[in-house]
Amino acid sequence: MDLKGKEITPEERKIIIKLRNEGKTLGEIDKIVGRTHSSIQRVINNYTSSKSIISNPRSGHPSKLTAREKRYVVKSVRLNPRISKCLSDCK
Repeated sequence: MDLKGKEITPEERKIIIKLRNEGKTLGEIDKIVGRTHSSIQRVINNYTSSKSIISNPRSGHPSKLTAREKRYVVKSVRLNPRISKCLSDCK
């Protein structure tokens, strides 16, 4: 069950925390869940600091459009589908 690069699901996080509370070692949890010990350690550390199994949202580049502008673009294209072709060709 090697899921390299995949986010740990909330169900997996619950299992990791449950196993840790039962006294299992990182190596034992690693074999049961199929994740690396560093990933398991990160889940445990995040849980002990925040008491939440939900991961924090990732930071990133801010969106160029506001939510209102996005809705306007979608509405405009729905009303006139030809406008989307013009938007890409009119540069």
